[in-house]
Amino acid sequence: MVIKRSLIERERIAGAVIFLSLFVILISMLSIRFLDVKVSNIELVDRGLYTVITDYGPVNVSQDDIMRIERTYTKSAITGIPVELDKIFTTKGFIYFSSLDPFFNTGHQLINSVDFEGKLIWVRTIDSAKTQIQLQNANLKAVQPFSYAIGTPSKHTSILFSILFIQYLTLTIGGITLLILIFPLRLGIPTPSHPFTQQDPDYLPADESVGAVAK
Repeated sequence: MVIKRSLIERERIAGAVIFLSLFVILISMLSIRFLDVKVSNIELVDRGLYTVITDYGPVNVSQDDIMRIERTYTKSAITGIPVELDKIFTTKGFIYFSSLDPFFNTGHQLINSVDFEGKLIWVRTIDSAKTQIQLQNANLKAVQPFSYAIGTPSKHTSILFSILFIQYLTLTIGGITLLILIFPLRLGIPTPSHPFTQQDPDYLPADESVGAVAK
């Protein structure tokens, strides 16, 4: 009974931690969604200089500001039309748009001004001696401080990174708790070799039963 009670208590604690983790993740996702800054238009100002119109005003982006470009291709869930999703990481935040947006052509023009080959992942090359994978990994670390939507006020960036840290920490704690719940640790629970011999006299070893009959 003690063993069963300890297992039930552990499952209750693990379940409570998992539900709490899901709640915190949901709140963090809603917070990020609330703090997200949308792009309404991209305009060409001059050769190599573009203006990104956001909810908090315009932001000028030049070719030198672009650090990383990611292209993905999918299909629309309703019409099945191929859709291109582009994400541009700059020193002023990232820009995210699709081929369904009205300013896609201008945004695509901004991409083509630095990426002449149409790569799925384009990174600004600094050390040509590194391999492509090493360049992408190094560039991914370099753009981490700018992983927020372009136009986000500076006072909101610290809040965003704090929310992201809490989200990653909660995901880690919830994942570990789920693993413990699925694969329980029984190292500290003793299991008797003969559980019935100490409780029921009818279940006696053969030599003891013979001795009892002889007596």
